[in-house]
Amino acid sequence: MKELDPNKIAVELVKQFAKPIFDGVGKLTKEAHDKLKVTLNTCFSKYITRSYDRYSKTKTLLYRDAPVNIKEFYVRTDLEIGFGQKIQESDFIKELQKNKRLVISGTAGSGKSTFCKSIFLDLIENPIGIFPIFVELRHLNTDSETSLFDFILKTLTDIESTFTKSQLDYSLDLGKVLLIFDGFDELNNELREKYEKEIVNIASKYQNILLLLSSRPDGRFHSWEEFYVYKVLPLDKDKSKALISKLDYDRQVKRKFLDVLDKSLYEKHESFASNPLLLTMMLLTYEQIAEIPNKIHLFYEQAFLTLFNKHDSLKSLYKRKSFSNLPLDDFKKLLSAFSIVSYADRKYYFSEDEIKKYLENAIRVSGIKIDQSLFLNDLLDTVCIMQRDGNGYTFTHRSFQEYFTSIFIVNYASDNKFKIIDKIAFVNDRDDVIPMVFDINQDFLEQEWVIPRMETMIDELSVVPDTKQGKAKLLSLMYKGLTTHDNEGEFSIAFRLYSREGDHTRFIHILFKIYGEEIHHYHKNQRDIDESDEVKEAEKQLVEIILVGDGEEQDFLSLEDLSSMPSEVISLLYTSNCYGHVNTNLNFSKEKLSSLREKYTCKQNELSELLFS
Repeated sequence: MKELDPNKIAVELVKQFAKPIFDGVGKLTKEAHDKLKVTLNTCFSKYITRSYDRYSKTKTLLYRDAPVNIKEFYVRTDLEIGFGQKIQESDFIKELQKNKRLVISGTAGSGKSTFCKSIFLDLIENPIGIFPIFVELRHLNTDSETSLFDFILKTLTDIESTFTKSQLDYSLDLGKVLLIFDGFDELNNELREKYEKEIVNIASKYQNILLLLSSRPDGRFHSWEEFYVYKVLPLDKDKSKALISKLDYDRQVKRKFLDVLDKSLYEKHESFASNPLLLTMMLLTYEQIAEIPNKIHLFYEQAFLTLFNKHDSLKSLYKRKSFSNLPLDDFKKLLSAFSIVSYADRKYYFSEDEIKKYLENAIRVSGIKIDQSLFLNDLLDTVCIMQRDGNGYTFTHRSFQEYFTSIFIVNYASDNKFKIIDKIAFVNDRDDVIPMVFDINQDFLEQEWVIPRMETMIDELSVVPDTKQGKAKLLSLMYKGLTTHDNEGEFSIAFRLYSREGDHTRFIHILFKIYGEEIHHYHKNQRDIDESDEVKEAEKQLVEIILVGDGEEQDFLSLEDLSSMPSEVISLLYTSNCYGHVNTNLNFSKEKLSSLREKYTCKQNELSELLFS
């Protein structure tokens, strides 16, 4: 693939972008005008040149020794908005220009970040007068006192020190800028509300800019009134084959894999084959195993074993030299310890000092004595589960950190199992650690965590009386307050969570992730949605009260101080049945707890009978 010259590209893009700025600055002296022109041209040109080089190339599981241009291996996915409206990837920039504020929502490994990078690169390589600024939100976790605006400003002033806050403000106000906020789900839980407000405020203040945000699925986006939520669609068979065809890999292996992918593998393992990351891992493990496991944790295990034992992407399989010479079981234990100690601190990006600290902690936790620099070299160059990222380090994909965290919980957490699981469960409730633990050892998770957690929740919530005041109290125990959801002008009641970790609402969310089908079936049978005229009228009145606000904030009704809430509002909370889903979730938990107790009592009795009869 012919390499493009980023300096030449930058000149044309900045020329298109900056002209309206210079034309609109009003009456300036020639000297001031020329100075502004030099500053903007220098700053934006340097930014494009540096950022193009940074985001156009990457290392992956297959491309381990040198970064490659993402266009050499990336197949952009299609998207969906609303109920079944498919957006071709080639039309996305038109969608961006039309709708202006977009959220890209997708599961782990679906290619959200690479999608955003590809849009960034397209706007540079094929300039249409829109200047893209790429912001990796995870970096705000270590700089949480900084506002999003100041973070963007610092990115530019680090390049050109004379660039000012007022110049950034003016550029955004004029428009023709695309702000790309990548990885909202990688923000720490306690920071999301802060940056959520700032993102919405930026969108409101600068009406002419375009804004694109990527994240794993999160219900909060539906309350962002100006934003359109696009879902990343799985790869269809043709796109899956196109992705494999583009990969620079052993030709014979690739040809065989493409043949079986076309004939049967895609249909048999569509959930894996339609995900870019997992599809790549399927190719990686293809030579080693004849069958693809059905369970996701076994799939990650096979991929890790392939990486550990003998894989290089540009040659057929051969044994890659290990730096640490650790045996497989010790390597896996140490990697699991590193994953959990870093995950517990919400560390997804590591500076030089931080990677040393977490490796040292992992060595202490695992009890495995090894030179940490040798182990780090193995993570980077032998198994390639981590990669260098600028001046720091990241996991090749965050799902590897989640997988090895779950492995530590199941295999190596000897003491304080409940506390460890409870800590990890609420680090990031959009992640898949607990579902993976459930997948690996359901009995372990249910006995060590689900049952005692359910017991605590039921004890605390069951004492609430079945009265108007009691149902308001039940809501206040679960939610910070009520807000509204706007569905094309029709408002319904929505709920705002507390920012505290580990509350019952977040536990219920995890129950949905591990017992989803069972809970949805239970809700359907319970019919907790009352559509009587009385309920509809009460909900309508309650929505009007919420939209007015509680004095401090519009579109919000706080539940934190029920003693000051008017009795008529308490009555509307009761009559509108907005607590109905909480009741149903509580009743499900009671019945599930009873069945789990019976299940493990029977198992224990059967085991005792077999061993001691």
